[in-house]
Amino acid sequence: MSEPMPEPELRVRDHAGGWRPVREVDPESYRLPGGGRVAPTRYVQDRVIVRGDAEGGHNALLDLITTRAREQGITVTTSDFVQAQSRAGAGVLHGRPDVEVRLDDVRDDWDALGLMVAVAEDAGESRARLTLDHVITGHKNKGGFGDPDERIPAVYPGAAPVRTPDGASPLVTAGGVERPVVAVLDTGIGAHSWFDEPRTVVLRDALLDGQPIGTFPEEDVDAERDGRRDGPASPLDTFAGHGTFIAGVVHQICPDAAILPVRVYGGAGTVSEWDFARSLERLLEFHLRGLARVPGYFPVDVVVIASGYYLEHPEDDDDYEGIYRGRLRDLRRAGVLVVVSAGNDGSARKSFPAGWAPPVRRTAEGTTPVDPSDLTPGHTPLIAVAASNPDGTLAAFSNDGPWVAAVRPGVNVLSTMPTTFDGALRGERTADGLRHTIDLDDFTRGFGTWSGTSFASPHLAAQLAAALYARRSAGEVPAHDPQGRVRDAWHAVVEVGDLYSEMPGVPV
Repeated sequence: MSEPMPEPELRVRDHAGGWRPVREVDPESYRLPGGGRVAPTRYVQDRVIVRGDAEGGHNALLDLITTRAREQGITVTTSDFVQAQSRAGAGVLHGRPDVEVRLDDVRDDWDALGLMVAVAEDAGESRARLTLDHVITGHKNKGGFGDPDERIPAVYPGAAPVRTPDGASPLVTAGGVERPVVAVLDTGIGAHSWFDEPRTVVLRDALLDGQPIGTFPEEDVDAERDGRRDGPASPLDTFAGHGTFIAGVVHQICPDAAILPVRVYGGAGTVSEWDFARSLERLLEFHLRGLARVPGYFPVDVVVIASGYYLEHPEDDDDYEGIYRGRLRDLRRAGVLVVVSAGNDGSARKSFPAGWAPPVRRTAEGTTPVDPSDLTPGHTPLIAVAASNPDGTLAAFSNDGPWVAAVRPGVNVLSTMPTTFDGALRGERTADGLRHTIDLDDFTRGFGTWSGTSFASPHLAAQLAAALYARRSAGEVPAHDPQGRVRDAWHAVVEVGDLYSEMPGVPV
């Protein structure tokens, strides 16, 4: 049975169905060893994550954590991060199991961050392996600078995008071409005439060992069906419709893509780093079984991630690893393209995972790496995307920096919304009784406009999917081994045109 939403609101859902307390870092409250101050971020107050070392060991660091916590009257318990064991995964997974450390009876003056600071004072090397469980938040625009900040109902004046008829399954066209699969790690995908009968665009029945791929609790209120955690008298949740909107962008640009929903958070738009990493691990396992042709599974071509978080110690940006980064690296090594949004704070500060993308130079001729060795033939690139205005200028709310490789439309984007959405807001009748103002949360017609780098990233993801589909339609047979998928992915990156102009180590 799902627990009700608690007060205060600063909580994050965990995979077990409960709610974890969240803390916002006050930069004035802590100093790190060596005099560095922490920077603003959000983290789960009663959790830390210990990364495995090269041999997978944790004992010495866990002993130190236990000792430091005991000094503050806090006990700890641990749970292993169970790493996927794929039938096709030899040489793909990074082999460094991680541990979640749970802190019992934390206090406002000494919690996960206090523990990290204390441990860093004792062991410098350990600090790199002990991280906060950061809170990841979806990247919709917050408003400001004159930019729109809310989804608004709209009318789509044309017909649905034209899709090649299905063959024996939704994964193959009638002509036998394997469709590219775009996974959307978000709130899920709601009901819409573009996505289901008489055609199957969204792969809703994909399961890993009988369970959903994403770890967000299934019994929770569905942000893409109901859209309101607080009942029918409330307006729509902040992120309700987010995943459906992203799926609509993908479908408009690449109608022949199959879209895989992976539900990682609900209408609040937040998830812990630990749970997001677990969802990535499950997606990787699903993909590897697909490459191995295990019945009921299929490979994934492109992943869209429209969310992120900031690091509490910016000086560590270039070297910071974390479990999230390791799982993305595993996906890329297995041939999956990863496209991420840059963030919506109008900032040059790195939001992760976008900040893990290598530094680049964006020019009129395309994107080039600052250091060519950052791109290797063994991995697909991690591509961060900023948002542009309708006139092509950079949106005022968009984060940007040398790690951003592409800019795509992200302001007043028109896309799909769940046709089940009709929140508590109502339009008002004019004085003559003949006209109404707009009902701002009635999306029963199925469309809306919205702004954010969240909606720029699927634009690029769909272009990559379209490039893959074009190659397959021309007779290229997609590889069913990780290295072959990496090669195929790099061909698509080059063919998009304004990204990297060459594939590292392999002539195109």
